[in-house]
Amino acid sequence: MKTRGKVIVSILVILGLALGAGAWWINKSLFGDPLVTQTDPNTGKSIQAFNVLLLGSDARPGEKTGRTDTIIVAQVSKDRISMLSIPRDTRVDIPGHGKQKLNAAAFFEGPETTADIVSDIIGQPVNKYILVRWEGFMDIVDALGGVDVEIPKDIISYSLDGSENRVDLKKGVQHLNGKEALAFMRYRKEAQGDIYRVGNQLDFMKVLASKCIEPSTILKLPKVLPEIYKNVETNIDLKELLVLAKAGMNFKDNTILTQTLPGYFLNIDGVSYWGFDPSQAHQVTYDLFYNGVTTSKVVMATPSELNSSSQSTQVAQQPEEDVFSPPVKEEVKPPPPIEEEQPPVEEGPPGENPPVEEPVEPPAPETPEGEQSIVEPPVDPTNPV
Repeated sequence: MKTRGKVIVSILVILGLALGAGAWWINKSLFGDPLVTQTDPNTGKSIQAFNVLLLGSDARPGEKTGRTDTIIVAQVSKDRISMLSIPRDTRVDIPGHGKQKLNAAAFFEGPETTADIVSDIIGQPVNKYILVRWEGFMDIVDALGGVDVEIPKDIISYSLDGSENRVDLKKGVQHLNGKEALAFMRYRKEAQGDIYRVGNQLDFMKVLASKCIEPSTILKLPKVLPEIYKNVETNIDLKELLVLAKAGMNFKDNTILTQTLPGYFLNIDGVSYWGFDPSQAHQVTYDLFYNGVTTSKVVMATPSELNSSSQSTQVAQQPEEDVFSPPVKEEVKPPPPIEEEQPPVEEGPPGENPPVEEPVEPPAPETPEGEQSIVEPPVDPTNPV
C-alpha cells in the first residue's frame, strides 16, 4: 500500500526522538528508575523492562483509525532495545469479527484490542502503544538531516505513487533523504514480498534509533516535534516516555536487536495470511526479550517445519471440510441392481427363465392328432438295417 512506508518512518522517528529528548531530561535528574519488573510466567525469570507496541496506521485525514500495517513490539531494558515485528497479514481471532488479518484489529476495535491480541501472540504483557498516522513522514526525515542506510541491493526506478516520481538507490551505504527513505521502506519486489520489506524496516529502525540518540538530534527537536505530535495517538504519559529515553542513553548499535515473528505463508479461500505456531511465537519472544537471542530462520517452507503448526493449518481449513463431507457420504451409496447386470430379462415374458439359463433336453416333436407316436429304437451299429 502506498502509505505504509510513510507510517514506518514516523514511528521510528518518534521512538528515537523519545530516547534523544528524554536523555536530556534524564541528565537533569528529574526522574529515578521507573522501569517495571517483568516476570515470565513460564520460567519465573525477571527483568527490568518496558514494553510498547508501535503501530503505523494508514488512516487518511479525517479518519480516526485505519489499518495498522506496521506492528512492532519494542522492549526497552537497561542494556538493550529488542524489537519484534509481527507481519500485518498474521491470521488471528478478533473478538466479534472472527478470523481476520491482524492489521484489521485497530480498525474494528481500536489500538487497545490490537495490544491485547499481540500479548496473546507473544505470551508477554503489552499495555502501552504509540499509533502514528502517515501525514508528514518525509518532512520528519528531512528535518533530521537524512539517515545513512546500508542498501542490500539496487532499487532501480521505483515509483512512490505509480507516477513518474521515481527513486533509484544503489547497493551500499547511502545517505537517504525523506523521499529516498520512503522508497527503501516500501520496496518489496522480492520473492518474499512483505517479509522482505519487514527486514528492511527493521534494519532502518536500528540506524534511525542510533541517530536519534545522538546529542546533535536534540538541537533539531523544535523543528521536528510539531510534525510528529500532530500525527500521534498514544496512552504513554511523559514519565513513561522518558523511561524509553533513560534506557537508551548509552546504547550502541550492538544493543539494538531485531526479530521478525517466524511463520509460513498461508492461503485460505483465496486470501493470503501469515501463519504461526503459538508455542514457537512464545519461545522466540522469550529468547529475544529475556536472553537477547534471535533466530535467522523466519520463513518456513511448510507448516510441518514448526513444532505443531499442522494443527493450526487444519483448524484454518476446517470450514471447507465441514461443507463437503456430507455430500461425499451420500454419493458413495451403491445403487440397486438394475438392467445392466441382467440385460436378457427384459426380452423374455415375465416370470420365465431365459432358455440359455438351464441345460434342458429339447422336447420330442409333437405328433399330429389321430396318429401314434413312433419311437425309433436306438441304432445298433453291429446290426445294420
